[in-house]
Amino acid sequence: MLAIQVTLNVFIIAGLLASSFVVGYLLRSSRIASLKNRVTELEKEVLSSHAEILQLQREKIELMQSMNVPPIPVIPLNPTKEEKSPEVNPDVTARKKLLGKPTPNIKQQSGS
Repeated sequence: MLAIQVTLNVFIIAGLLASSFVVGYLLRSSRIASLKNRVTELEKEVLSSHAEILQLQREKIELMQSMNVPPIPVIPLNPTKEEKSPEVNPDVTARKKLLGKPTPNIKQQSGS
C-alpha cells in the first residue's frame, strides 16, 4: 500500500533534455541577434552624429576664414601707435608773441 511504483523511461528523459536544449539555444540565439542589431543601429547613429559634428566644424572654419578676410579693405580711423609720429612740443615763444600783441580794434575784427 505504501509503495508507489515510479517508472522512468530513459527515452522520455532524453527527449525532454534535448527539447529543453533546443528551446534554450533558440531563445539565446534570438536574444544575441537582437542585441547585435541594436549594436549595429547604435554604431550607425554614432557615425552619423560624428559626421554631422565634422560637417559643422568645417562650416565653422569656413565662416571664421570668411570673417578674417574682409572683401572691402578697411581703413582705420585712428592711426596705430607705430604710424603716429613722435609728438614734438610746439614752439611756445612764437605763440606767446602772437598772443602778447595787443590787437588795436577787436570790435572791428569781429564785425567784419
